Amino acid sequence: MRYIIVPLLLLLCMLNPLGARRTVVTTAASVNNGSWSAGDTIVLKNGEWTNQTISLKASGTASQPVVLIAENQGDVVFNGSSRISVSGQFIEISGIYFKDGTLSGSPVVEFRTSSSNMAENCRLTNCAIINYNPALNTVDSKWVSLYGRNNRVDNCSFENKTNSGTLLVVWLTSGVVPAHVIENNYFGYRVANLDDKGEELNGQEIIRIGDSNTSMQYADCIVRNNFFERCNGEIEIISNKSCGNVYSNNVFLECKGMLTLRHGNDCTVEGNFFFGNGVSSTGGVRIIGEDHKVYNNYFQDLRGSNYRAALCVVRGMLNSALDDYFQVKNAQVIFNTFVNCTQSFCINYHSYSKYTMPPIGTVISHNHVYNTNSNNTNVNLAQQHANMDITWKNNLMNQGKYTNFTYNSTQVITGQNPRMQLVATPVSIYEPASGSDLIHYSTDEYDNITSDIRGRMRSISAKLPGASEISGVVSKLMPAKNTVGATFLNEITTVNNISADEKPFVLRSWKGSLTFESLENGQVSILDITGKSVKEFQVVAFARQDKEIGEGLFLVRFYSDLGKSYAQKIIL
Repeated sequence: MRYIIVPLLLLLCMLNPLGARRTVVTTAASVNNGSWSAGDTIVLKNGEWTNQTISLKASGTASQPVVLIAENQGDVVFNGSSRISVSGQFIEISGIYFKDGTLSGSPVVEFRTSSSNMAENCRLTNCAIINYNPALNTVDSKWVSLYGRNNRVDNCSFENKTNSGTLLVVWLTSGVVPAHVIENNYFGYRVANLDDKGEELNGQEIIRIGDSNTSMQYADCIVRNNFFERCNGEIEIISNKSCGNVYSNNVFLECKGMLTLRHGNDCTVEGNFFFGNGVSSTGGVRIIGEDHKVYNNYFQDLRGSNYRAALCVVRGMLNSALDDYFQVKNAQVIFNTFVNCTQSFCINYHSYSKYTMPPIGTVISHNHVYNTNSNNTNVNLAQQHANMDITWKNNLMNQGKYTNFTYNSTQVITGQNPRMQLVATPVSIYEPASGSDLIHYSTDEYDNITSDIRGRMRSISAKLPGASEISGVVSKLMPAKNTVGATFLNEITTVNNISADEKPFVLRSWKGSLTFESLENGQVSILDITGKSVKEFQVVAFARQDKEIGEGLFLVRFYSDLGKSYAQKIIL
């Protein structure tokens, strides 16, 4: 008998580590005054938490984090001046709804408890901050302040910030590479505060990584799979002010601003989607600094120009100070698609004549500009300069205007038929169809770019111009509004309450594996019990999908291309 009991005890210890506690609390003081150890779970009782300040200092481990969690996700509502700060290691905040607060000056969530106590390997997940603003819009405050290193903000919703101050800031410290990850979040509906001249006030970004003084430091942060909707605070939706950051697979919908590489060098902008829907002042990417790479991005129906063009390369300042405009050097702008944008490229632009340093060592190649009429401007060369050094090569532009720009047949190819067609993605995009003339202008350059914007493999010897290949297996999904952000804010129909005849799909499971078959095209997202996405994939009607998930309790969410959504719990 003892041979059975000993393994059983070991299993129980693994599932419930010795000393780990689950404690239900009703006040911030209970959290602040507690002594918390690795594996402890602090459960915030359902209800309203008004004017509560939590300052949690703890040390968990990767396998046994200290968890601060709502009793039921979304049913713990912080308001008034309530806020949370954490320091230590491996702390997770989950399921809290910050709603209609009046907090003034301080961050709503702060990844430090003092100037000397930072957070490392901590996480804010499945939370929401909605309409959490002081009475005076002129008060500058942040919603999330990231300090320390290796922290994560994921699957959260942020909406309706009305006061001054950047929504989410990464703060850099000398000698520390933060390497934070910001992913699968929803950012929505920010309206700009204006000065007495009716112009947007500075400092109303959605995300800022670094600042002018720290801009030459490497941050190595990743911003991916987020959905930005009508984020109109100022020209910089995202303000990059550090080095080595990656911006990947984000959606920008009707945002009157840019993903701006404002300060810092060596950043990557790849696989993002910018949709203007004809809204004025909507833009794409603005480049300043050295060694940036911008590839596999999609820009459609953007109405901005000059600084707010779909792709703007800025003119720099001689001997620029840290807070001014550095010269663009060695930028790569390749394999991007532009569809019906008022101004696809604006090159060597600045609004002041004192900026005299043109882009050098820069390559603009294998891009595709597609217009359904000839009224849009493909290239605006804002200022000629004898020392400007830009290599234009193999850019397909079917029709449109050019301002102050001449080209030869190797730099820009016109008059070809790309045979573009609308494709059903969460926000529909144009992609080349079979028979496209793009296939006659493929390239074997850039071995490091092995896939397109949707994860289809690019041939080593025949990569098509633009962001999309014609064929291949889609392995990278565009974020959809209802697949990112806090799960408790996404309304879905539960399949378990629908008759078998009404089910659009069938699930089968076996030892950690899942088989999914659907009658409709759509997307599948599989979440664990914390709300974290563990697997996402696209499905085609009547095509079977087999996925290795692992064992546990999961929520399978199906988003049909017909506009309906469903969910079903499953044990693997």
